[in-house]
Amino acid sequence: MSHSIVVERFGIRLRPVSMDDASFIHELRSSPELSKYIGEIDPRISVHRLWLMQYLLSENDYYFCIELLSGKRIGTISVYNIEGGRGNWGRWIISPSVPAAAASVWLILHVAFDILELSEVYSNTVIDNASVISFHDSCGFVRTGIEPKGLTIRGVAYDMVIHAVTRDSWPSIQSRLVKPATLAERLLNEDMD
Repeated sequence: MSHSIVVERFGIRLRPVSMDDASFIHELRSSPELSKYIGEIDPRISVHRLWLMQYLLSENDYYFCIELLSGKRIGTISVYNIEGGRGNWGRWIISPSVPAAAASVWLILHVAFDILELSEVYSNTVIDNASVISFHDSCGFVRTGIEPKGLTIRGVAYDMVIHAVTRDSWPSIQSRLVKPATLAERLLNEDMD
């Protein structure tokens, strides 16, 4: 969806993806290290470009590039499938060398609750992705269920853990994310010096 939402805090920025990001996103999603727990991607960049063009025409789908304030792209994140005040947040892929997980989640939840005024967001995480599930649990996201065989990766069907965050729980989650996001910002600033 073509939109103009740009937010920044903690040394990073979320800005709308564009066709100029197609190769970067394809590279992220094709990385063996980063794609271990995400849906499969066609190896042809032309197929990915077509998907991105279709995304830009869709409604209720806010897809962001995560970047440092210098403009260096480090990942992606989105809120999509918005319906009835609820949305799925995901497409979250971030370079493991950049400590921006807490900041990027803080920003996407800020978009969801403070800008889009959603009442709830949920995420689906492959059950074997222990580090992300632990991160969600530690932030105070509520586990609402398991989606059996919700995603197939390289021929293997995986159960998905569903976490939800409500607008009412956002202030508490905000405060849990601020400390690690602020610490990460200091690390980012030190790396830039």
